[in-house]
This record gives sequence, structure tokens and C-alpha cells, in this order.
Amino acid sequence: MMRYIIIVDWHGEACLNLGMSILTQSLSRRCFLERLSGLGVVLTGGPLLAQRAIGQSAEATPNGPVVLFPGPWQFQLPKGGIIIVSDQQLEDLTDPDKEVDLSLSSAPNRTTLRRICEQQQAAGARTVILAFDEFWSQYRPGQGGKPRELTPDTEAYIQRIAKISETMKRYGLGLELSLLSPLEIGPGYVKQTGESGRWVQFREGWRDPNTGKFTVSLWEHLRWTNNKGTIELQRTDISVFAFRERRIGRTSFYVVPPNEISELRQPIEVEVAEPKNAKYRRLTVRGSGDIEVGPKDRVMVLVSYSVPEMDYFSPFAFPFLEDLVKRYHAAGVPLNGLYADEMHIQQDWGYADHHEEGQFALRYVTPHMAAKFAELYGPGYADFDPWLVYFIYGQHGFLPDLQAKLPAQHVLGDRPEDVQQTYLLRRRYYELLHNTVVELFAKAKRSAEKLYGHELEARAHATWAQSPTIDFWNVRNQAMPPRQYEYTPDFLWSNTVQQAASACSDYFKWNEFLTGGGNDHAEGGWSDRNYYGLALACSTGSLNRVPNAYAAAWGMPAEVHSRHRALENAFGCSPDPAFAAVFDYQHREVPVLMLYPTSLVAVEERFGSWMVQYGYCNYVTPSKLLEHGRIVDGAVDLIGRRYGTLAVLFEPLPPPGLLEFMEKFVASGGKLIWSGPPPRYDLAGADVLGQWQRLFGIKALQFAHEGLVVAGAQVEFDGALRGVEPQTILTDFLVDLVYPVEPETSAETVARIGGRTVGVLKPAKNGGAVTFLGFRPRDDQAASLGSETRAWFEVLRRLGAYGGDDDPSVVSRTSPWLATRFPNGALAVAAHYRRHIESWPGGFHRNAQQDAEILKANPLPPDTLDLRGLKLSGHTIEYCGNLIMALRLDENGQLAAFAGHNCHRVIVDGEEHAFADRNLPFIAWAPVIASRRVQRGAVMELWVQGEGQVAVPIRGGLEHGRLMLAGAKPGHAAGEVPAVIDKAVLRFEAGPGKARGHMYLVQT
Repeated sequence: MMRYIIIVDWHGEACLNLGMSILTQSLSRRCFLERLSGLGVVLTGGPLLAQRAIGQSAEATPNGPVVLFPGPWQFQLPKGGIIIVSDQQLEDLTDPDKEVDLSLSSAPNRTTLRRICEQQQAAGARTVILAFDEFWSQYRPGQGGKPRELTPDTEAYIQRIAKISETMKRYGLGLELSLLSPLEIGPGYVKQTGESGRWVQFREGWRDPNTGKFTVSLWEHLRWTNNKGTIELQRTDISVFAFRERRIGRTSFYVVPPNEISELRQPIEVEVAEPKNAKYRRLTVRGSGDIEVGPKDRVMVLVSYSVPEMDYFSPFAFPFLEDLVKRYHAAGVPLNGLYADEMHIQQDWGYADHHEEGQFALRYVTPHMAAKFAELYGPGYADFDPWLVYFIYGQHGFLPDLQAKLPAQHVLGDRPEDVQQTYLLRRRYYELLHNTVVELFAKAKRSAEKLYGHELEARAHATWAQSPTIDFWNVRNQAMPPRQYEYTPDFLWSNTVQQAASACSDYFKWNEFLTGGGNDHAEGGWSDRNYYGLALACSTGSLNRVPNAYAAAWGMPAEVHSRHRALENAFGCSPDPAFAAVFDYQHREVPVLMLYPTSLVAVEERFGSWMVQYGYCNYVTPSKLLEHGRIVDGAVDLIGRRYGTLAVLFEPLPPPGLLEFMEKFVASGGKLIWSGPPPRYDLAGADVLGQWQRLFGIKALQFAHEGLVVAGAQVEFDGALRGVEPQTILTDFLVDLVYPVEPETSAETVARIGGRTVGVLKPAKNGGAVTFLGFRPRDDQAASLGSETRAWFEVLRRLGAYGGDDDPSVVSRTSPWLATRFPNGALAVAAHYRRHIESWPGGFHRNAQQDAEILKANPLPPDTLDLRGLKLSGHTIEYCGNLIMALRLDENGQLAAFAGHNCHRVIVDGEEHAFADRNLPFIAWAPVIASRRVQRGAVMELWVQGEGQVAVPIRGGLEHGRLMLAGAKPGHAAGEVPAVIDKAVLRFEAGPGKARGHMYLVQT
């Protein structure tokens, strides 16, 4: 008898059919197995939920599906998967009866392609993922550090996939391939076009201005490894540029005039140390002479590498991708989807070992990229290499004084405007790289969909490292995760710059390629106790063509993971099926929109893509705001979601049109808050400071090149913000600089530091208002520093962003419960998980005994929901249960949908809704929405665990129906169970052999 593995989540839904392989239904490559332990039980011997009710015949069962899976509901469909870790495994799979080791843990898993196909066919799957992933080579022999020869852009790979496809098509299965992924396109592209990617590495050093002698050492890169295996870099050139620098006062800015950067022409001497590992070796570059360039006492050594990847700016790039897909199509490969985990250009998995004197010193620059930059911004950029001087950061270790410790930057000139122009240069570089890569692959995806005649699902996320998750604090021998909620003096460096240089830091741009999207912020043991990753998933998901994203978590005890999963459900982030049904598979809604700080890494690369980790808003990049945003009745409308308050976190380089958009928003009655530095230029290079000052009621700036250092000082609030607790400025970092101003007489001072005005509020017509906060408002519900800070929340609340005390965000910050509201009117309440300090190792696979001991010493907070008269969104709720509860009322105030643990009733607005005669471990129901319905199909979905008499209210006048167990195939019914409909109530008995698990109420 064939053995299946069915993963049953904790409310009884058969959601993952592994078929002795894997499934990545809604999760990232690394987190889906971690989720299994948190979701439920592994069962063998056949699908539990496909059992027929006693006494029912197969003839009584509908032949076809009783529900459909449109839009995000498609994420509930089973999908098998085969993850390979070597070329040999791909070769072996061409023989459908040859056993292959597909282990994903220490437990061995040897199977064949035919068995996988049989199992997936039985489970009703249409698609099987087949992809290479280096991560899993820790459990079985992989490439052994050798580069792959069989990559998806080679004819040999296509031939093998075609042969594998022949077997799969016999079972009605198609493939999801890691095909249109930058990491997968390399050897074949290089062979066909003669082009490759080019990365450059820069190192600053001292040069004797009299003799021209210099000696500079740096780490030469030999190999990089990422989730698509190992690649070898080839050093192709070393060039040297001489320049002079001059410090601006006592700042960290050093002026380097662009016209004084000179390339040295004398031959250089290169010394290579013998490598002790295969990844890098020490390279020393020496030179002398070139006295004619003048007394220039600095050099930038630039090492160029040829990397086996695309030149994404080449005119050959798109034709190659288009032709590649045509070759798969011609070979008869049934392509159903695009495996899209970690959609970045070539880089190495190492988080912090590509540095020169603490700086990530690598950038992607090809001649075609330089030509495009010159076309956009001026012919002076045609040779982009000298401009990399302005990307060097903190490489002054050769200086004889304390300047060697400064986070030094090279800038274009002495004036504050010149500093801003330097930021603009770097911002344009990152934006051009990011946009070009995303748009190239999005265009190729659209072309592939046209060729194949259907949508190609591409469900995953862009980056392999998140900020703050993979940022670094100098915690010495202490655990890092508890520190990763706030910028504190022990903060060292953010991984964002590596992601930005790899074209994957902008989740919102990658939305143009990905289906649904998502993030892995809560990975490696960090619990995201400020709910930042959850809010970010809601933000990208709500803008996606398929509007739902995941917020995955792994690297924590199963009990902790279950708490995070409850929060994912409460936010509507790839929710479990029962909660998806209550919410109509939508994300929660909030009235506050914050601009994602895309310019931060361009201003100072040490810092991440966050200024605050705030979970009670949605985020959007300025460019996506302008692309999708409309102003409607005093609110920003983003694809149907409305926000009455717009807040800026850090945006000194707004895109053209942003300030005009803000002016119209405020004039229509919207509330606008700008925190951090004012802008001097927009991304087009236009001077916008005057326009910004007029909008915010600022007469004059009281700072020069940068904000002021006031570490340890307190922000005191006044006026409209009086009552907000004073906030301490923690550091002297860029993120904590303050920007004092002189307000116009029409504006009100609302915040001061040491007598200086750093907060200004200016009323506008139609009830609108603009507020400038010249500092970083902090907010940390996790209380990571020992006490909670809530400046952003209190500021927003006092400015009227959240409405009344029963607003879900207000309830969440003033009670033990997380509360959310959904566009269809559903409400959810979950036990907060915000103060349980991370104390566990962050490994992927868990040691259950070790985790139990950890949680014994560091107990979980209670998950009890004891709601007594909870005021929420105009309703009063009485309820007792555990973990999470969700409900939805119909237009008459009657209970239309519900999901909850260990409960039997809920009282809403004084009306009791008793749905069981005793507490059930889990119960849920919801009407099937119109887009999912089929003729004579299901009108309601239900989930039940436990034993007892159940009475579920039915709306819509239904008098007859059949209660049926969900079948093994998605959307199909199995056997009928006894039930009656009496006076608009569906009554049945739950228990073994009776009503249980996932069920459908089918029309008759």
C-alpha cells in the first residue's frame, strides 16, 4: 500500500501533501518544515480526512469539486516538490524508477520519481516543484562546493527536464521550475552571448604624494555560495585611482572633487597569499610613480571580477530569457509555475564576511549599466568606475588619529547641497539596478505566460537576508535576537546594503514579479515581537495582483512558532484555511500608511531598511505610492484600501511628484507626518527644499550638512502632542540625528529638545494637518530595553489617526490582546506575543528536549482569551477561549462566520451565540464566497475538532443541504455525515466516525 504523508494543521485541515517529498504551499524554502511541527501531526497510511461517513456510499458523493480556488485561494492547493542538491540527482531523476535521496532532515528519505507522481496524483495535485537548493545539502551529499554544470539555462538541463516531464505528464502533473531566476541564469548565458556579470571590489589606501608609492591589501573573492549552489569568480582586472580628500569641519564627510580623481597608468605589482580556504585569499597591490597626477595622497584599488551571471543591462538579456522559455516549451515541458525563492542577482550567503575594514565593499557594474546610467544622468558617468570613490565608507584605518574610527564618507563638495547630491548618486545607482533586474524578469514572466497560455505562479520572497533579522549588534557572548528591536549604541551593521547591492532589498518592486509575495523576517530564532514582518507582509500582499502575502517564521520551539502562527492568522498573512474563510482571504486593514525608508542605505550604508519596527500601519515605497495611490475624500486610496494618515520615516530624496501628492492629500483633509531630515533635492535632481518648507510651515532650518548629535537628550512634547511621554534619543547614529527648525508663525511647536524646536504642527483646511518631527520617534512594544516605548503610537493617536478607543490598533496597544479588523467586516482577537524574550538557539531543526528545558526556564505567556466587555470597532464582545478568535457579523448583526479554540459560545452586542454544548478544541465556519461557488456545490465550509453537539447558524434562507467531509483532493467532498437544518440552524454531532475535521455544507 502506498504511504502518504498528510500534514494536518491544528484545526483539522489537510493542507500539505508531501507525497514523500515536500510542499511549499505558502512558505519560504527554509521555513516550511519548521511550520510542520507547529501546525500539527504527521499521519501515515492514508488521508485521514478522506474517510467516508458510516453507511454512506460513493454514489452519494459529488463527482467534481464543490468549491473553486481563485486568487489567493490557490495557495491552498496541494503542490508536491522535489528539491535536488546536485547535478547527479537531476540525472538520476530521468530514470523514474531509480531511488534518489531527497532527505530534508536527519531522517532518510529515498524515493523515486514514479512514487512521487503517484502520490501527488492521488492527492489531487497538479504541480510539482523541481528546483536546486543548496540549503538541503546539509542532509545529503551535494555538489561538494563544486559549481553546477546543469543549470536551467543550458541545453543539457532542458533535455533532462524534458525527460522527467514525460513521466510527470502521464500522471497529469506539470512542473514549477526555478527558471526565471537571476541566480539560475549563468553558464548558458555566458556561452551564448559572450557576456557575463561584473562585480567590483574597492579598497581605499594611503599614497605617498611625493613618490606615488602605495601598498593596499584586500580580500580577493574566489567562490560564492547561495541557494543555487557555488560559483567561481574570475579576477579580470585591477585598476587604481588617485585622489585627494578634505574633511568638512568635524563631520564624517570628506570632499573629493570628481574632476580630481585620476586613474593611474604605471604597472602595478600584485602579490597573492596562498589561500587557506576556497572562498577568499589576501591580495596585496603595490605601485609607484604617476607623479604627473599631482600630490594626491589617496588611492582606490578596484578589483574587477567576471561572474557567471547575466549582464542585466545588455540588449541581449531579454531576448535570451524569451528564447530560453521557448526552448522549454518546444521540449514539451509542462510549465505551471516559477519557483521564485530568493530572487536576487549573484551574491554569497555569508552575511558579514565580504567586508573591507567593516564595509561591504562590492558592487555590480557592467559597461552596459554604466552606459544606461550615463544616458539617464549625464555623459560623465559613462565610465562609472571612478564614481565608486563615493561608495567607500569608513576605510580610513591608515590615518594616524581618531579619524580612523569615523564612519567616513566621500562627498562631491563642501556645501550641504553637495552632500545631498552624493546621496542622490548612490540612491540612483541602487534604484537603477533594482528596477532593471525586476523589470527584466517581470517582462520575461509575462512573455512566458503568453506563450504557455496561463498564469505562472511565482510564490516566494526576494531576499535571503532580512533587516533587522540579519543586522548585527555587538552583544559579545549574549544572544543577539533580544537586541534586534532598536538602534542602540551596540548596533554594528545592517545587511540591507548587501541586499541592495544584490537587487533584492525592495520587496515592493519585486511585487511586480512575485505572486502574493512574503517575507522571512521572523527567521533564525528572532520572533518579531513588534509585528514588523507581519505588517510588512500585509503591505506587500495588499498591493500584489494576488493580494495575500505570508510572514513566515522558523528557528524557534514549536510552541513559540504556534504563537507566531496565531499572529499570522490575526493579520491575515497566508492564514490557515478556516481563518481565510472568515476573512475572505484578505489582510487586516489599518488607517495609517508609512513610507518605507528606501533612501536610508544610500545616505549611510551601515543602516538598515527600518527606522522603527511598527506593526500598526501598512508600508509602501514612495514610488509605489505614486504609482497606485489616489486621493479620495481625505484619504490615500491604494488599490481599494484607504489611509487617512500618511507618515514619512526617512525620505531626504523623494521621487518627483511626491510633495505635490502630499499637498493635495493635505488639502483634501488628510493628516501628514514627516519625521527625519527634510529633503533638499528630489530624485530628478530638482531643488524641493522651499516647497517642503512651505508645506510644513518651516521658516528656516537650524542645521547645516547633517542633523545634530544629541544622544542622551530627551524629546519633550507640547501643544497638540502634550501628554506624550518624553522620549530619549539613544545614539549619535544617522538615524538618531535631530533636525531643529524655526517654525512659521502659523505653525505650532509640538516638540522640543533642550529648547530647540524639533516638532511643528500646521493645521490645514478640510480638517487636514501637517506635522514635522525632526527626530526619530521610537516605538517598541517588545520592551526590548526593559520598558515599552510608544512615541509613534501616542503621536498618531493624539493626531486622530486611529479614531476612538475601540479602534483595533488602540485596543492592541492598551490591552493584553492583539485586535484586527478586515475589509469584509471580520474581527480577530489574539493573545499578544510581545514580551517573551528569545532564549533559544535559532537552528532550523529542533531538539525537542532542549526546547522543553528552555521553555521551562522561560515559560510562554498565557494564551487565554478572557474577553469581558471588550469594545472593538463598534461592538462589545464577551468570550472565553485560547490563542485566537475571529468572527464576522452579517448585515443584520447576526453571526455569519467564526473561528476559535477551546470555546462553545460568543456574546456580541449582548446577543449570545452558543454553537456547541461544550468547549471544542477548535470550531470554525464561514459561508463560501461567490467567486468560489459552483453549481450545486458548497455554500459553507466548516472545521470541527472534538466531540459534542454543534449548532451553527445559517444565513440566506437555506433549508436543505448535505454536510459532507472534505475529500483527499482539494475542493472535493467525500462522505456525508448526519446533520439537519432546523430554523436556520445546522445541527450535527461532532466526534470520531461523525462530523469532524474539514467539512462542506453542500446544496441539494
